[in-house]
Amino acid sequence: MKKIIAFLAVATLVLALVGVNASELSPEAEAFYKKAEAAFVGKNLAEAEKNLVEALKIEPDNAFFRYILGQVQFKNQNYLDAKSNLEIVSRSRPSPDKGDEYNSKLKSSKRKIKDLQEEFNKAGLEKFELYKQHKDSAQKLKLAVTLFQAFRLNPPLRYKNFKLLESIISIYESALKKSFEGSEWQKQPMLQLAFLYEIANKKDKAAEVYMRALDYVEDSNEEFVITHKFDYLNRSNKEKLLDTIEAGEFTRQDLEELIGSGSQKISEDDKQKIEDIIADARSKLEDATTDEERESVLEEIKATIIEKQKRGELPGQEELKKKLEKEGKTMEEYLKEKGL
Repeated sequence: MKKIIAFLAVATLVLALVGVNASELSPEAEAFYKKAEAAFVGKNLAEAEKNLVEALKIEPDNAFFRYILGQVQFKNQNYLDAKSNLEIVSRSRPSPDKGDEYNSKLKSSKRKIKDLQEEFNKAGLEKFELYKQHKDSAQKLKLAVTLFQAFRLNPPLRYKNFKLLESIISIYESALKKSFEGSEWQKQPMLQLAFLYEIANKKDKAAEVYMRALDYVEDSNEEFVITHKFDYLNRSNKEKLLDTIEAGEFTRQDLEELIGSGSQKISEDDKQKIEDIIADARSKLEDATTDEERESVLEEIKATIIEKQKRGELPGQEELKKKLEKEGKTMEEYLKEKGL
């Protein structure tokens, strides 16, 4: 069975590679892409990755190239780079300038990316377990990097271990003092720190690092990636929540926390109700092509939660209701604070 699944995965990727309309590419990008295709068919993943990277230097905004690169890196168990590239694809928007075929492929790619999140979560959890095994080690920087990897790959871990962020940020800042002073630049560690700033809600500090990183870019693809990170930093909380739901990173546990039932023991029926809310939203987001359509999905989520809360159909609502009454807040105000 595993061999069949592996064969289907390879076959799907081959079809994706062949499915690109080469006539739409620049001649240079086309040449690198064909080399990548030949290397992949020959099971030379390193060569395929190398040529896809070169193609992206010419066409950095080609989300489908980036999707294939992320898939190759994923198959090579290079999870951090795969996560970075696939994340950009999952956050990309359809473009009328690129035509229906490109937008159709983007939609299909985004749908497939969310199916990989479970594997990313697993890899992140392994890193977190490694951190816990060695958390008393004197090698603090190594521990901090391990935690970065865990948080980068497994979003739920960030929320459950938020207090650890401050300590590892401090370790990074100390190790990167020369970079902050301008006497040297350590690209990857600084970008790792920018990510940690971002998930710790230190938006200004993250922006500062991303802006400085633009002074050290070596090619157009690297510039595109960093600019994308900076632009995403400035998206609204609503947009980010929608991206997280669409990418498959938003789980039932996250929604339980959001609606105030995360600390309650809930039944399988209640769990399924929450799963259904997320699944319905994700399905609608896959078909949304404009910002207005995406916003309407969020409004539907909010309306569903409020209606179920009023009818007493959501778990843990009595405790939340008491909390809101004590604070003089409505459910609408509470959800707005949470980004809905």
